[in-house]
Amino acid sequence: MDKIPLGVIEEIKERNDIVELAGRYTTLKRRGSTYTGLCPFHSEKTPSFTVYPSNGSFYCFGCGVGGDMISFVMRAENLTYPEALSALAERAGVNLSAYSRDGDEERYVSRKRIFEMNRDAARFYRDRLFDEREGAAAREYLTSRGLSQEVIKRFGLGYAPGGSRLFSHLRSLGYKSEEMTAGFLCREYGEGGNKTIRDLFFNRVMFPIINTSGNVIAFGGRVMNNEGSPKYLNSSDTPAFKKSSNLYALNFAKDSSADSLILCEGYMDVIALHASGISNAVATLGTALTQEQARIIAKYTKRVIINYDSDEAGQRAASRAIGLLEDVGLDVRVLKLKGAKDPDEYIKKFGVDSFRDALDESSTKFSYVASKIMSEYDMESESDRISAAKRMNEYIAGVSSSVEREIYIHQASELTGISEESIKSDISLIIKKKAASKKKSDREKLILDSSGYGDRINRDKLKTLRAASCEEALLGIMLAFPEYIRSAAEGADGAPTRKDFRTEFGGRVFEKLVEVYKENGFFDLSALTPDFSLDEMSRLTKLMQGRDGLDNSESVFADMTAALRRENERVSAKNMDAIDAIMRLRRKNTGDDPKHTEG
Repeated sequence: MDKIPLGVIEEIKERNDIVELAGRYTTLKRRGSTYTGLCPFHSEKTPSFTVYPSNGSFYCFGCGVGGDMISFVMRAENLTYPEALSALAERAGVNLSAYSRDGDEERYVSRKRIFEMNRDAARFYRDRLFDEREGAAAREYLTSRGLSQEVIKRFGLGYAPGGSRLFSHLRSLGYKSEEMTAGFLCREYGEGGNKTIRDLFFNRVMFPIINTSGNVIAFGGRVMNNEGSPKYLNSSDTPAFKKSSNLYALNFAKDSSADSLILCEGYMDVIALHASGISNAVATLGTALTQEQARIIAKYTKRVIINYDSDEAGQRAASRAIGLLEDVGLDVRVLKLKGAKDPDEYIKKFGVDSFRDALDESSTKFSYVASKIMSEYDMESESDRISAAKRMNEYIAGVSSSVEREIYIHQASELTGISEESIKSDISLIIKKKAASKKKSDREKLILDSSGYGDRINRDKLKTLRAASCEEALLGIMLAFPEYIRSAAEGADGAPTRKDFRTEFGGRVFEKLVEVYKENGFFDLSALTPDFSLDEMSRLTKLMQGRDGLDNSESVFADMTAALRRENERVSAKNMDAIDAIMRLRRKNTGDDPKHTEG
């Protein structure tokens, strides 16, 4: 993709609403001229994510992530800059083909090609499954699992035969070997001149993974009748797929998720539930639940029922998932099925009506946690009861809602036989200790941030702390009020120049601001996105928003420039004194110092 004129980027931004865009990932509430909500990029209980419609930017005061509309899409969808800009242009109805060239466009086309290639691979697997002879064993396996032909077709299930049949098929359709390996459909084997490309999936039942836009983004393959290892083989991350930010069957479940979503462990559990008319089930993709997946779930529902396997590994995973789902504000319940390992087995044994009854009786998160804690102690023993109560108190102290805490305190008292007053007192102490610890941690972080220690963005900050602080204040006002960029670009009297900036980061930003203005006659934050990392864009947004509500007059701008120059002169004079001292020491050591000559 050739360099897109800034005017075209502005048009794309004007046709896209950043509030509507960010609102697809988190619930936003208006607060004056801005919108706030829970951050879609980290787990939090108190909203610290802010969208600024006036300049098309966003910033989270909790995790420090910020930027413009393009960098938001890059983060939210795991896209490159050209991909994000292309996606926004497509939404806005702006044609970017006039600015494309073979170089950068290849990355975008590659992602698009993977979607196309996955679609063709899904069709190939489906055709193999329904081939009378070739797919017989796979069809028999799926039928034995209780799946009707209607369900098999609805989920697009297929069969991967042995050999390298898919590779040959895709090559006949014009796909390149590099595209097949990038899409994780084939793998390169051997070394040197003996390298060959073969299918990754073979002799497996295939589960296409489809996103909410209807694209086939990846695959999962399962061995039949437990013959082979690993039992499940899943696509790795590709330019079109990020395992940690997708959920199996969400493309179906999102339409029936208003009341709740059921979170399962495996594909077959989800399909069994959907086949039984319970269409709000989803599953992770071969990994434990991630923060990103929890935030995605929160977009579609307010309640989650965790229905993991009843074995020890499943219950450990459920305990971890509870915390992640709570962190994004979801009401979490846990379903423990008696007499079966998983939903698929339970429905086969007891029927779907019994499963629905079990759903209605699912445990609250505290009931589940308390039950798990009590199972690890002898509740007849006084010391064990105290230990169990301490663990329950730790959990209750981490609950933000005072109403919830009251209910859980009452339940904990009944379970342990310890008075509510004693439990309340202990929880109060735990909360106070945590608050004190957080206050200390925040203070230490503030000191380190102020000193520039460990600054990964402006690595020179610690060397020239005061000068770097002056630079950041100056850049902040220039970003917030582009008329000051014009002053610098036009070389106005008293305006800063490149030589005023001592840090590499500050100088690079200043140069780019001036360059953009000279090229376009105006400035927009999006002009920086191609040349700065997402973390750097976050820092620049922080500097820009940091000017909100402050005096930003011309006299302040002039005073900032003067302050930066004074600081540079002070540092230069200090350096000269150090250089003089070093030279005197050298002369003394070599006998050239006139104070130490004889005669």
